[in-house]
Amino acid sequence: MMSPHQFCLQEISGTSTQLASLFAETMKKGQISFTDWNELIAAPLDATFTPDDEDVLTRMIYGVRHGFVKVV
Repeated sequence: MMSPHQFCLQEISGTSTQLASLFAETMKKGQISFTDWNELIAAPLDATFTPDDEDVLTRMIYGVRHGFVKVV
């Protein structure tokens, strides 16, 4: 069973709300689950996003790369 903070790719690509929720939770906690991280990295290959969604993805990737967000 998935924990409440884990989103599947269909949920992420299906609505901006799910992506925004994941972003808010990730930035608040300063961490993202390994499963969610893999889904985000694979998402641009499998789905199309609005410019706002692309910005959210870019910010989360930036956060991980610069150590603001840890992958756990």
